[in-house]
Amino acid sequence: MSVHNLGIWVLLLFFFGCNQVSSNSESDDTNNQENPDSEWLISSNEVVDGGPGKDGIPSIDSPTFAPAHEIKYVHDERLVIGLKIRDEIRAYPHQILDWHEIVNDQIGDEYFSLTYCPLTGTGMVWDRVINGEITEFGVSGLLFRNNLIAYDRLTDSNWSQMQMRAVNGSLSGESVNSEYKMIETTWKTWKTMYPESQVLTTNTGYARSYSGYTYGESYLTDDEYILFPVKNENDRLPNKTVVHAYLPENVENHELEIRVFLKEEMPDRIHVINEEYAGNHIVAAGSEPLDFLVTYYSMLEDGTELEFSPVQDQLPVIMRDQEGTEWNIFGEAVNGPRTGQQLQPTKSYNGYWFAISDFFPKACIYPSVS
Repeated sequence: MSVHNLGIWVLLLFFFGCNQVSSNSESDDTNNQENPDSEWLISSNEVVDGGPGKDGIPSIDSPTFAPAHEIKYVHDERLVIGLKIRDEIRAYPHQILDWHEIVNDQIGDEYFSLTYCPLTGTGMVWDRVINGEITEFGVSGLLFRNNLIAYDRLTDSNWSQMQMRAVNGSLSGESVNSEYKMIETTWKTWKTMYPESQVLTTNTGYARSYSGYTYGESYLTDDEYILFPVKNENDRLPNKTVVHAYLPENVENHELEIRVFLKEEMPDRIHVINEEYAGNHIVAAGSEPLDFLVTYYSMLEDGTELEFSPVQDQLPVIMRDQEGTEWNIFGEAVNGPRTGQQLQPTKSYNGYWFAISDFFPKACIYPSVS
């Protein structure tokens, strides 16, 4: 490990060891990183101890929110993950997710966890009702190919975030439901779209430098700054290019030819791509200037195949179909003959190219077809 990386870990261990101010406590056995009851579904020699230990990176289990106009700690260029469940719209800034990685949350009778791995830049929302029981997810302290391994507090099974499945423990092989309506964009764009949304506050119960960067600002762009070994190196794109990965089939298959979209292929204010890939009709909509990219299935339940074109300067509306219906960034029809309908979200997430290609070496980058 380089001196630079070693310094980062010393800093992390200082924060996780000295700055906790909540009343949460850990018993000795919570730091045990082995689960003797089952084998790993992933290569066990690639499962590494990230350093802080189990729950050393503390999840947020009682999140608090405030209206967007009251939030002062988020900088315009920093990223947030936005979520919409029913009529509730919430934003979770990277500035907090960097330090906690998991937020266990609830809207009405919907129980979910927002999971974010700052090492791979991957964020997604998981249903935390598993086999009919409500659980919480925590940070195991383990990593697989630089990526977060979460654990559920119901069975202590370990879950690979990017594979979206349990890879060790009694739930081994179970997949999580992650088909929530979520987007990732800058705080500036988010405020423009949803100025009345609720935003996660810094009232977390922990003292962290939420205005800073957990691994330093250079981690976001320095292609050589990767903390743990990369098994499948791939130079088709710079390592820290943020891409949008669409997973059309079984995420467990590392040879899967997933589809990758780039914001740089969307230089307009709003750009739309209609595509058939792996037998599925999808639409990708995004903007490099506005810093977002989303994908949805464009085939409706009634068999209608929609073709989309971009809508400019009407955020959060981003596209219009051939029938005249306008759709917002969450895939909701908000004006026109199909008002009230919802596009099915794809199984997809954003992440650094080095991580996406490490998990999926055969990833197919748009517009290439092989």
